[in-house]
Amino acid sequence: MTLPLAGVLILDLADEPLALAGRLLADLGANVVRVEDGAGDALRRRGPWVGGEPGVERGLAHLLYNAGKRSVALDLAHSAAPSILDQLAAKADAIIAPMEPYPTVAALLAEERLRAIAPRANVVDAVLRRDGTAPAVADIAGMAAGGHLVLDGFAEDAPNHPAGNLAYKQTSLAAALAALALILETAASGRAGRITVCMQEAVMWTTIQSANENYWPWLGQRPSRRGIANLGGQTIFPTRDGRWVSFYQHPPSWPAFVSWAEEALGERRFRAPEWDDFAYRSRNHATVVEVTLALCALMDRDAIVAEAQRRQVLAVPVQTVDDIAHDPHLRERGFFQRVDHPHLGATFEVMRHPFVSSAYEALAAPAPALGQHTRAVLAESGFDPDAIDGMVESGAVSAVAEGVPA
Repeated sequence: MTLPLAGVLILDLADEPLALAGRLLADLGANVVRVEDGAGDALRRRGPWVGGEPGVERGLAHLLYNAGKRSVALDLAHSAAPSILDQLAAKADAIIAPMEPYPTVAALLAEERLRAIAPRANVVDAVLRRDGTAPAVADIAGMAAGGHLVLDGFAEDAPNHPAGNLAYKQTSLAAALAALALILETAASGRAGRITVCMQEAVMWTTIQSANENYWPWLGQRPSRRGIANLGGQTIFPTRDGRWVSFYQHPPSWPAFVSWAEEALGERRFRAPEWDDFAYRSRNHATVVEVTLALCALMDRDAIVAEAQRRQVLAVPVQTVDDIAHDPHLRERGFFQRVDHPHLGATFEVMRHPFVSSAYEALAAPAPALGQHTRAVLAESGFDPDAIDGMVESGAVSAVAEGVPA
């Protein structure tokens, strides 16, 4: 089966906020050439590490976000760097630009110069905001600009910064979609283009799912609205085995919860007619929490979830990383795949690509060793072997990474 982007060349110059964009395009079959510093990109230089041992090939973030890419190690400060980048760009179908570009990269991406060098290369870049300023880029700044630090959580709490670099992920998703749109347009019209995505706007789209409950109360326009408190306050409860469960008394399932509490605990307070009113339950939620805590303390987490599902009450397990790795549903769906990482001398189980299609099957791939593909990519870009040898000898590029030949 042919992957959708087979034959498409992506020049990945991105810094960390857009690293996922190239990974997603590689998942769809694109030849993604990751140009990184001779010391490795930022993802390689931060933990956590495989086995707790630091190293440019051992960063878990690197193994995730650079999976399926090819690596060219280039000293951007070297006098030969501009000409090397020019020739790489001339072959590219699309370029993913960094949010905070090194001067050599910024010079390449200047519109007039780029069109002279690579008239068919599309460009995707990103800004934190569209107001013309250029503040330092950080995930927490993107989350603040997009409103999440105010809208997540409760009014009386300090700003809530979600884990996982959500702003980076959302911006990368927008960048990957932009690259796809540009590639399709070029295939249809022969014209190349440029799309600038905005981190603030990408983050704001996520409020549709995670923070819309809080728009009205925070603005004071609907005093009766209580934001996330309208969901019932506490929804995470400990179970008998020391685990946790997300347990919510969804209004349609309230009678089933009442029956369960009565059967398991002898609890009859909720049979009083006033408890049929959702507003009354919200005002007296402390009692609901008290009963739910007692109910969850009777059973182990998985037993609680199974019984809740049988009764059509909304309860799901709070999964640990180990739980997810052994989840029977994910196992049955083939979500995990084993991938060899020769430069680490190890085989890891990794997540399958997020794209599932009856037209093709994309297999998980390893992240590259630093500079693993330097020689091959330069040769494909038109440099002859002697020129490549000269670049290596001068230190312009690196072609060997931790003993791994290019």
